Amino acid sequence: MNDTYKDNSGFGSVEETGQTGWDTIYGLIRALQIELGITDTANNFGEGTQSRFKSRWPNGITKRDTNNNIYGIIQGALWCKGYPAEYGGITAQFTDNVADSIIQLKQDIGLRETSSTIDLELMMALLSMKQFKLLSAYGGKTAIRTAQQTINRR
Repeated sequence: MNDTYKDNSGFGSVEETGQTGWDTIYGLIRALQIELGITDTANNFGEGTQSRFKSRWPNGITKRDTNNNIYGIIQGALWCKGYPAEYGGITAQFTDNVADSIIQLKQDIGLRETSSTIDLELMMALLSMKQFKLLSAYGGKTAIRTAQQTINRR
């Protein structure tokens, strides 16, 4: 992100620690806002960002055979959530691996959908600190996760 957006005054920078945290998530949000043409960026996915997202992708972001910074943002967000997205780094492509990671994320959320389309709600979930993988080693409980998935599905 730093290389791609360093010349944009609305981006700032993201500390390169190799650790996912709010700094990385905020950087991904600002990068999305820049791609949406928002010049006064902020560290939140507010109404302006939501409106521009819906306007640009009314049916969601879908797999295309082109390079696009949006795909790089999605890949970065997937990595932050623990999904491989693309092996070897950020490619700014919506590959089959990215599509598979999105489908797995949706299943972990509790959705039965098999599409790799990223709608507004999924993009907001990607650009958050919400966790969807069961982390048993950190106290995650299957029963609670199952209840959360049921609520998400409904």
